[in-house]
Amino acid sequence: MENDPLIGTQLGAYFIQSKLGEGGMAQVYKAYHARLRREVAIKVILPQVADKSGFRERFEREAQLIASLEHRNIVAVYDFGEIGNLSYLVMQYVGGGTLRDLLRREGRIEPQKAIHYAIQMSRALHHAHQRGIVHRDVKPQ
Repeated sequence: MENDPLIGTQLGAYFIQSKLGEGGMAQVYKAYHARLRREVAIKVILPQVADKSGFRERFEREAQLIASLEHRNIVAVYDFGEIGNLSYLVMQYVGGGTLRDLLRREGRIEPQKAIHYAIQMSRALHHAHQRGIVHRDVKPQ
């Protein structure tokens, strides 16, 4: 992960500090917005995904929809855009790792804690569903 060409560079107003993870559609970075003095998470869409027909329109529409969700169990969307051939989404950074990290580290979760996490996820999904938004890729990351 350290050899990533985006680490240490500026993406618009955001200084890319480190890579948090990656998936089939995007890479996620921790970045810093100097003027606002806050850390953010930036999801940079992979070029092979961003180059598909109709992507940019869908991406903008989805970013606006997600940004309209305000709920304590849903990260806030701050910004989105394109610089060169990179499309990105800027979100609230929440430190401490993911549920996936916890499962890998501990192997299992106590039942009460698992119930607590499931309730939080359910509340977030319910909030989105009430606004006509269906999340089709829920996972522990």
